[in-house]
Amino acid sequence: MPAHPPPARQGTYSTASGLKEHIVHALELAKSDLEAKHQKANFVRIIMRFPQIRSVFDRLKAIHAKCDDNGDGKISAEEVTAAMAELMNDGRAKGRESIKLDFVKRSLSISEVDEAEETKGEGLDVKQFIVMCAIGFILAEENKELSTFGGMLASGDDAYRRAMTDVVTAYLSFDREGKGYFTAEEFQGFMSASKRADAARNVFSDERFAELDVSGDGKVDFEEFVYAFSKWVSDEDEEEDDEDPYLSRKANPLTPRVLLALQLSKTKLEKNEKGVNFTRIIMRFPKIHKVFDRLRSIHAKYDTDNSGNIELSELYDAMNEIMTADDETTVMDKSQIESIFMLSDLDHHGAQEGLDVKEFIVFCAVGFILAEAGGKSAKLITGEVSENDKEYRDAMMDIVGAYLTFDKEGKGYFTSDEMHNAVQSVGKKDAGNLLTPERWRELDIDHSGVVDFEEFVHAFSLWVTAGDDEDSDEE
Repeated sequence: MPAHPPPARQGTYSTASGLKEHIVHALELAKSDLEAKHQKANFVRIIMRFPQIRSVFDRLKAIHAKCDDNGDGKISAEEVTAAMAELMNDGRAKGRESIKLDFVKRSLSISEVDEAEETKGEGLDVKQFIVMCAIGFILAEENKELSTFGGMLASGDDAYRRAMTDVVTAYLSFDREGKGYFTAEEFQGFMSASKRADAARNVFSDERFAELDVSGDGKVDFEEFVYAFSKWVSDEDEEEDDEDPYLSRKANPLTPRVLLALQLSKTKLEKNEKGVNFTRIIMRFPKIHKVFDRLRSIHAKYDTDNSGNIELSELYDAMNEIMTADDETTVMDKSQIESIFMLSDLDHHGAQEGLDVKEFIVFCAVGFILAEAGGKSAKLITGEVSENDKEYRDAMMDIVGAYLTFDKEGKGYFTSDEMHNAVQSVGKKDAGNLLTPERWRELDIDHSGVVDFEEFVHAFSLWVTAGDDEDSDEE
């Protein structure tokens, strides 16, 4: 018979000990919930879900980057509170009490795992931020009136809720009593008892326990576990960070912001009750084509050496002219322009050879969604162009909507299976003719097996202008 849920705790949230008491109670509730559903905490099964969890963690990294106003790699209580207020305004905290800065500060303090004494209180890095979100998630599950960042994110987001539930379940694989910590002996007990221990050993080497016990007291609490878990899930990302930042998309500092921008666009479309419909967008190809023609003209104007490409130096000149046309005080952020340039240079020909017309369209689309997400740095070319230009804005939103037809979760990529399923669900002749299996080769430029936003825009520009080459031949 499943155990009865533990009685509610009356401890305060205003002290570290009181907050820890609530965390332990929340873990006890999670354990009781698993038992009531006749489920067992199974870490090996969760290992198989690492890609889905990593996708959610990537979104948290993007949120961390957006909150990090001064770009120091850490976010403060004030920055978190401002983000929470934005979520509350979006209706992500219905029925919950108002945000309390003291509670936010306490949450940040308890999440500062592996932080040197002299830097405590300066804010959270990405992994510590994931810890705070996990703590906030379980505390909001325990108290339905409490406003936490992690709890707000779970409102209406099934993928996030599932990932955080996986984190808690993974922890309870070792702390089977839900007492708030586990020991080296319990860790070894799990390894011995697991029916698929070999799979677990690939993650849990002896060195892994040393990573878990950050404080060195022989016990691993929930915060320490989440901190280490976030590193295990993202191990492949750390290996990719060693690659040439020009060739590695994940190493580009704007990649998390692009992911966040896609999430915000998805939310905006859903909020306005505008479902993504690729067939409807196909009908708008002539209007999108007109906007692409304008971008071709801009490209030609700043291609001063008539090479067919805009070099990075030429792009700086174009940006400087456009951005200071109405405001001479506007400062151009060259590092951000270069980062968008690198994302858009899909053939990796480099700054000297530059962007062809299709890659320039990618540059504009990336700039548009970043501007829509409210970038804090200098204005982007497409933010400037689209602000009072309905035709341009509509075309760019069509591109985003078309992309989200396939990446329905807004996770930053889609697979050939997702494309196939989307085409099957459309069931329209025009979409079926356009999205043939051969199109996948146009989409997956780097042959990675997945298509990101930039690759999609590049292919989309080909589809919209498919008849142009034929017209040119006739002339």
